[in-house]
Amino acid sequence: MNEMISESQRQVCAFTLGEHLFGIDVRYIQEVFRFQECTPVPLTPPLVTGLLNLRGQIVLAIDLRQRLGLAEREGDKSPTSIVVRIDGGLLSFLVDELFDIMTLDHAQYEATPETLTETEKQFVTGCFKLNDRLLIMLDADQVADISAALRATLNETRIKREHREPVS
Repeated sequence: MNEMISESQRQVCAFTLGEHLFGIDVRYIQEVFRFQECTPVPLTPPLVTGLLNLRGQIVLAIDLRQRLGLAEREGDKSPTSIVVRIDGGLLSFLVDELFDIMTLDHAQYEATPETLTETEKQFVTGCFKLNDRLLIMLDADQVADISAALRATLNETRIKREHREPVS
């Protein structure tokens, strides 16, 4: 079933993180699947859950709760993996649950509120007003850019090594 999308509409992959509803433009989405175990990667920031094998292709898994500064996932429920294509490569965004693939009207859209912090503004592109809640749109490219977090982790590791007591 191929639904026609008009120029006044936008398709969004909506997902939850706690009580929050977030969305990413569907043009970034390759697939969604249940979580599979990841292989941890040393010297990476906590937001990097690890590497997973997606039908022979190695994909980096990023915990969106960690990336967005939200509380850790409670309980033993496994996250859902949303595989996104960024700059020709694949990443897995780990979220609580897939909410829906939605076709939304641009009339429901509002730009990023000025009251957000600069950190929040780097990830949020705006929001859609739904009947009973807001859907916060994320900039997939910015969320995927973890280079600053990686540099910070490597610097912390270097500083710890430099300040280690010599073994006698």
